[in-house]
Amino acid sequence: MLAAVKTENSKEILLEDKPIPELEEDELLIKVQACGICGSDLHAFVHSRGYEFVDKPIILGHEIAGEVVGSGEGLQDSFIGKGVIVESMHYCGRCENCNSGRFSICETNKVIGLHFNGGMSEYVKTKRKYVKEIPDGLPATLASLSEPMAVAVHAVEKAGEIKENQLILVQGPGIIGFFIGLVCLAKGARVILSGLEKDYSTRLSKAEEFGMIPHRTNVDVLPEKVDLLFECSGSPAAVTEGFKQLKKGGKAVFVALYEQTVELFLTDLVRNEWPIITSYGCNPSDYETALEVLKRNQHELQEIISYYPLGQINEAFKDSLSQSVLKAVLEI
Repeated sequence: MLAAVKTENSKEILLEDKPIPELEEDELLIKVQACGICGSDLHAFVHSRGYEFVDKPIILGHEIAGEVVGSGEGLQDSFIGKGVIVESMHYCGRCENCNSGRFSICETNKVIGLHFNGGMSEYVKTKRKYVKEIPDGLPATLASLSEPMAVAVHAVEKAGEIKENQLILVQGPGIIGFFIGLVCLAKGARVILSGLEKDYSTRLSKAEEFGMIPHRTNVDVLPEKVDLLFECSGSPAAVTEGFKQLKKGGKAVFVALYEQTVELFLTDLVRNEWPIITSYGCNPSDYETALEVLKRNQHELQEIISYYPLGQINEAFKDSLSQSVLKAVLEI
């Protein structure tokens, strides 16, 4: 099979011939049809702080959709021939957190495409329990976005009840911030999506088409303080600025991962009773909601995706790093 391999020293991803993965008893073989490029893939690509655990060479990719074409010996599986997505987080199902339904913080969590080979290849294998069927009528190219949408669904659920007409500020116009805004809009909230001035043409203007209010940091002024803040930018400066926009008693949900240390003056948080809520990854159940949201909005969402064949993977990574596209998806 053809696979996209990131090595330790190469500044590019190399296309190599690799053997099709051999299956264990509880595994399925998937012919990959689409694989999204995630921020985590970009961090691993440039060797960002916090991604030292990614052993290279590795096949990246955890936003995977495709068709099941094989199963492990003795596994009579109903998924054969069906379109599926692969959950990114491979939880143990036995630890204290898994037993309490907190699969995203499993004590031994492993992420496909970061801890072991992922889906930027013609075939990928995974355990059966991490596979979910794609609903009828949803193309694989869009179903590959179920992972970032599930992350957004998880973050919104962590925030608690979203009330109609609440004013919500989402900082960071990447795909996670975009999807969080979309989920909040569906709950009747007013959503402001903020980014840099350079983000307007490629990202914020698209959010405006969906009904969000675009906000250019250091250019526009917010009309009022917000009820809820989702921090998705990963910028320490944005963290400080975000709290300035939050009402007393409002909530702050942190979804981004940070390469630098963030300093907070905790007295301000105490005096304003601002709880800090963190949201990491997603649970298996979040995918069900995510697939529903994608199917409901599939025609509009096609407009935000930029498609690349596997042979143009380096161009896809380059465009993603420069933020000249909102979401890059490899068609394989």
